[in-house]
Amino acid sequence: MICYDMVRRSAPVWSCGSCFSIFHLPCIRKWARSPASVSDASAPASDAWRCPGCQSVQDVRARDIAYTCFCRRRRDPPNDLFLTPHSCGEPCSKPLGKADPAAKGDDDDDVATRCPHVCVLQCHPGPCPPCKAFAPERPCPCGKQSITRRCADRSTPVTCGQRCEKLLPCRRHRCEKVCHTGPCGDCEVNFPAQCFCGKKTETLLCGEMVLKGKLSNKDGVFSCSEVCGHNLACRNHACQDVCHPGPCGECELLPGKVTTCHCGKTRLQEKRASCLDPIPTCDKVCDKRLPCGVHRCKVTCHEGECPPCLVRVEQRCRCGSSGQMVECYKVSMEEFRCNKPCGRKKNCGRHRCSECCCPLSKPFAQHQGDSMDPHFCQIPCGKKLRCGQHGCQHLCHSGHCDPCRETIFHDLTCACGRTSIPPPQPCGTPTPSCPHQCMVPQPCGHPASHQCHFGDCPPCVVPVTRECVGGHVMLRNIPCGSKDIRCNQPCGKNRQCGLHACARTCHPAPCDPPPANGEASSSSGGRVSCGQLCGVPRRECKHTCNAPCHPSSPCPDVRCEHRVTITCSCGRITTAVPCSAGGAYNGDSAFDISVMQQLPMPLQPVESNGKRVPLGQRKLCCDEECAKMERKRVLAEAFDITPPNLDALHFGENSNASDLLSDLFRREPKWVLAIEERCKFLVLGKTKGNSSSNIKFHVFCHMMKDKRDAIRLIADRWKLSVQAVGWEPKRFITVHVTPKSKVPARVLGSKPGVPVSASHPYFDPMVDMDPRLVVAMLDLPRDADVSSLVLRFGGECELVWLNDKNAAAVFSDPARAATALRRLDYGSAYQGAAMFCPSSITQASVPSNVWIGAQRDGGLAAKSSANPWKASQSEPDPSGDWTVLSHASGSVWKRGDTPAQVMGSSNRWNALESDAATSSGPTNKRKPPLRTDTKCWAIGEQAAA
Repeated sequence: MICYDMVRRSAPVWSCGSCFSIFHLPCIRKWARSPASVSDASAPASDAWRCPGCQSVQDVRARDIAYTCFCRRRRDPPNDLFLTPHSCGEPCSKPLGKADPAAKGDDDDDVATRCPHVCVLQCHPGPCPPCKAFAPERPCPCGKQSITRRCADRSTPVTCGQRCEKLLPCRRHRCEKVCHTGPCGDCEVNFPAQCFCGKKTETLLCGEMVLKGKLSNKDGVFSCSEVCGHNLACRNHACQDVCHPGPCGECELLPGKVTTCHCGKTRLQEKRASCLDPIPTCDKVCDKRLPCGVHRCKVTCHEGECPPCLVRVEQRCRCGSSGQMVECYKVSMEEFRCNKPCGRKKNCGRHRCSECCCPLSKPFAQHQGDSMDPHFCQIPCGKKLRCGQHGCQHLCHSGHCDPCRETIFHDLTCACGRTSIPPPQPCGTPTPSCPHQCMVPQPCGHPASHQCHFGDCPPCVVPVTRECVGGHVMLRNIPCGSKDIRCNQPCGKNRQCGLHACARTCHPAPCDPPPANGEASSSSGGRVSCGQLCGVPRRECKHTCNAPCHPSSPCPDVRCEHRVTITCSCGRITTAVPCSAGGAYNGDSAFDISVMQQLPMPLQPVESNGKRVPLGQRKLCCDEECAKMERKRVLAEAFDITPPNLDALHFGENSNASDLLSDLFRREPKWVLAIEERCKFLVLGKTKGNSSSNIKFHVFCHMMKDKRDAIRLIADRWKLSVQAVGWEPKRFITVHVTPKSKVPARVLGSKPGVPVSASHPYFDPMVDMDPRLVVAMLDLPRDADVSSLVLRFGGECELVWLNDKNAAAVFSDPARAATALRRLDYGSAYQGAAMFCPSSITQASVPSNVWIGAQRDGGLAAKSSANPWKASQSEPDPSGDWTVLSHASGSVWKRGDTPAQVMGSSNRWNALESDAATSSGPTNKRKPPLRTDTKCWAIGEQAAA
């Protein structure tokens, strides 16, 4: 939860009972209802939630959170300026002693140390202060004194400072510690004790002995783990048990205890007189389980222990890779190890284990037992520490070595000795950074510009003039210490062949590598090849020779492999084939036949006169489509029709752009040609009234995205800079000329081979932006400030920066544009690629798609009935009417008293359209189209009448 608002005294709040943080009541309710406040992620439906400050779980439900005072007894406390904000003014009365939530049941110690008082302060925020009342007297932990303390200190431990003297758990000694809380601990007094059999005597800690209470010196305390040896009650045998407390047992050979033979399968027939009488044996197999735990004894009933198990079993080695057959008793007595080395990495990760039959050689094996880990590397590390002088003394390990722990007892000085650090310092301390300049003289003679340092001086950085390594140009502002200075020009030096120039970029000599042993040299009379392509024009086809440089021999007479394009007679069908000129003549070779089989059309027959005609010099046969195209061309020439050159719409591999323009050209050819005319005039035309330093630009009207994309594609063909400005649906395009602008290879609306000329196009509202809405700011000085335009007209215009010195402001209201033109210091009238019609043309020559300007009185002008554009009323300017002058006087804004002249739509193709489109009512009469040389129209104020 994030809240930056201040908690004011009049705002309802909620206070946490654990951390006492205060939050706005709406904020904490919103937090309690959010999924992020749930205390348990596995139970999102529970009502518990966490405090955003201390994350403590709150038991109140989110819908029950209310605005209460700090003591929780009054709801919606009043806003009293004489009380603490959000306080009820009553005593707090919160219990000062809180029970431990981890304690279970009624613990007497917890009840005795708990404060029974309540807070007496006025209802307040934050925790209550400690209780200042005196608590009843309590005895000290040892019980010798009674101590009186404050109630808040009841839970802290208290001692009387005397010796404890409580009886220790050994019940033989008393505690020697100062009065303390908790148990006294084990007795640490040394006690001389003997074993149970009396053979050994040791000194033990009293608290470690099992026996409690007083002991005599003859009583045994521990077991020595040896045979007891005391005489049994029979007086004939000794006790064979391990040293034990208490009396020894009875003799196991007494006649009353032995009733069968040694194997236990046959009962004794004669009763024995004493424990010294021998025990008879039977003739049955012993069949007792041997110590191996698997096999049984196969010997006849016998006296004493059974012999070792002699059954042969397989014994596996420690690593489990090998095995051998041995007697069963040897498996537990002798360990078998193979000779296979381990090879696994040790704990350091660098060295490998070389021990044979390693128990950890198997994957996922774990070390067992108390012996040393065989994969613990014992090799010293020995790596150089960061100080660079000492090595690591630890055993081989992973990760970084510890810092060097040596100490330096001498001064650390810089290279010049003027800066030092006194000892002692840890080993590896870097030398001090000296603020003084380097004192070493530079070989170039320039003063040092770098600080004191160790080692060689860096190269001099003083800017000087140096010649490049190839001797082409003199480069200025080159650092004095720079070596191998190169320019971007080609080398141009003669190669060792004497025919070619080095094509590499500027480089140090030599251009050719030294000749290797066995190669020809110039001293032997022959020139050595440089390795470049020959490049000499061939005699047969004038292509260049592609063989490596051969200065001492003529070009090889081989077939030319250059790819050339051959066409049919009309030029519609094209394909790429090898030139195939040169080489020995042997008729149609297999190579030519394979190429001809892949052609789209067969080749035209030629008269060879015994000479081979190369493939690159032949033509393809025309097909039926070529015949149709030829018939159409003849008809077009007969009727003097110029078909559009759709090939100019192709953009190479960009098929999407070509398809977009081709589809738009088929639907609206006049619009596409109008865009092409404006781009052509920007690149080739000359604008009157502009200096050479001003930039030529044009602003198109608001249009849909598909047409904006088409303008962008056409402008890219002319290398014009394009900018899209504004927001939909009033987004428009501006284009301007750049140094890279040039005429494309193919121009729309022109015949191939005819020189391209630029004629001034005329204004068309379907293409061009209304010039009354554009204010140009051309050739701005460096100190020009356009902040006045941004501050006054920021929300009413779009500012378009053409480059760092030219800009334009496009308005939505002509009156506001006129006001900006009058107020701006660097503003000028906009002159785009479109020209306005002269006013000398009468109304009879007006086409059907022109629009009428406003009259002097501010009323709406008359409009042609077939005009698809609705007349828009502009905001009148209090300073007077602003009109557009004719093309003869220049397209500038001028204040005057004459009626505003009107800009007509220069749709130059209306002369070819039907007159039916111009009549929209019975009052309009159909008139034949007039053919004029200017192909532009304008209407004055009389046209409205």
